[in-house]
Amino acid sequence: MVGERPDPPRVLVIGWGFIGAAIGQRLLDGGVTVAGLTRSRTAASDAGLLAGAHIVVGDASRPELLDQTLSGIDHVVFSVGGLSPPAAAAEPGTAVVKTLLPLLGVLEALRRRPHIAVTYLSSGGTVYGNPSRLPVRETDPTEPISPYGALHLACEDYAQMYARRFGVRLQILRCANVYGPNQASRGDQGAVAIFLDRIARGLPLHVFGDGSALRDYVFIDDVADAATRVIVDRLQVGVVNLGSGRGLTVLEIAEAVSDVVGRRAIIEFVPDRGIDVRAVVLDISRLQSFIPYTPTDFPRGLRLTSAASRAVGTPAL
Repeated sequence: MVGERPDPPRVLVIGWGFIGAAIGQRLLDGGVTVAGLTRSRTAASDAGLLAGAHIVVGDASRPELLDQTLSGIDHVVFSVGGLSPPAAAAEPGTAVVKTLLPLLGVLEALRRRPHIAVTYLSSGGTVYGNPSRLPVRETDPTEPISPYGALHLACEDYAQMYARRFGVRLQILRCANVYGPNQASRGDQGAVAIFLDRIARGLPLHVFGDGSALRDYVFIDDVADAATRVIVDRLQVGVVNLGSGRGLTVLEIAEAVSDVVGRRAIIEFVPDRGIDVRAVVLDISRLQSFIPYTPTDFPRGLRLTSAASRAVGTPAL
């Protein structure tokens, strides 16, 4: 019937980590049938099972496993985490194996399944490098300065080649620095989670350079909501930035977290790593031309993140 909303697609989320699990949960909440494929079982994947998602533990690089998990699927969300930016810089070859090779396996499989669309979650914080203007638009040059950024751009290029040559239906969401409840705090990625954890425990923050690096921080619920809208409404958005449209320095983040935790941050400045861009803020007007999108302001997102970490009894898990 004309004007009716299409039936919701059946979705496979590949990579059931912080971002993938949030998108999967939001889809489930909306009544969408969701499956997950993840390399290792986590608390997030266990929660997905409880919520009704069918989670398979395995590697998307295995063609036979991928064939099984794609059965009955209409849309794939590719959210494989791989290595963090510093780890990718130390081991670029390993980073390629963990992220690009699984993506190529998925694209090859979708080449033979033209009815399945794919959404690739890229890195809006690194693929542009040091842009000449802010906020940076999707049409601005992509000149990454780190192996992590170059890897995500290579993934984008491969996906777009498959779209052009084989008709794979593709959306690319260039996500800013995503933060929120359930983000890991004991690694080397995710400043908000790490700062919440370390300040709460009275540990020093290691700030690279002088702390003036400017970043766009986007709340996890905003990412999940926007991705769900694109998927469920079967929108053809192409490449879009998904951020807040506002920049905050590392020192501003530290100050905001200190205020929320109620304890002064201990800051230790360490030399610049050379892989971090000076400033990047995403222009979100293209995304807003497709869907109603008002990003959560940072103070509110930070309060929600801090409250969630206190609720589970440990800082910034």
